[in-house]
Amino acid sequence: MISAVSYGRISTTQQSVYRQQTNVEEFAKTKGYKIEKFFSDAITGKTHTLERDGYQRMIKYCQEKGITTIFVSEISRISRRVSHTIATIESLVEEHGITVHVQHPSALTFSPDQHGRIDILQKSMLMMLGLGAEMELTYQQSRRLEGIAEAKKKNVYKGRVKGSAYSNEQLTKKHSDIVNLVKHSALPDTKISEIVKKGLSTVKRVKKAMNSVATEAVS
Repeated sequence: MISAVSYGRISTTQQSVYRQQTNVEEFAKTKGYKIEKFFSDAITGKTHTLERDGYQRMIKYCQEKGITTIFVSEISRISRRVSHTIATIESLVEEHGITVHVQHPSALTFSPDQHGRIDILQKSMLMMLGLGAEMELTYQQSRRLEGIAEAKKKNVYKGRVKGSAYSNEQLTKKHSDIVNLVKHSALPDTKISEIVKKGLSTVKRVKKAMNSVATEAVS
């Protein structure tokens, strides 16, 4: 069998990535591949793959081992943003020469054409899948906001307790995407804010919390 790797993503550490892993392994076998290593992240689908530790370890592993095939269970595991989805798959295919197999919904494959690029048909399918993943995210967020609004009408929604606040460690854990960019890049706060799609004030608070955590560790 040909060697390949697989990637999975869950939104929180309370979820399990096991089902994605086992399903993709079986899917790969049907195509004549053996999954040598499974990589995963517990992070929101809105977070760009450039900011995910597991995903970046996978790319490094593929480069070191000469592996050119990746399997994922569905495109939303890559991203729930259309722009991120397209950018990531294009990077895998056109920059790294990697073929990406997506199990659901229709066992699609994205691979380099004779010029090392994604052809127009593949790109069209990719855009449709990416749009579907983003629409699902938007729907979930809309339902959540509707639930909060309904709870407020019934006076049963409390939200965060007034006066409560995240500790420095909680804040850095909650915004791990910001932490990763601050640690591994020299980008200005405004650019980080743009990439993670969070307010500039949030970026500044997280950086302040990171400094506090570092100081506490030394003291």
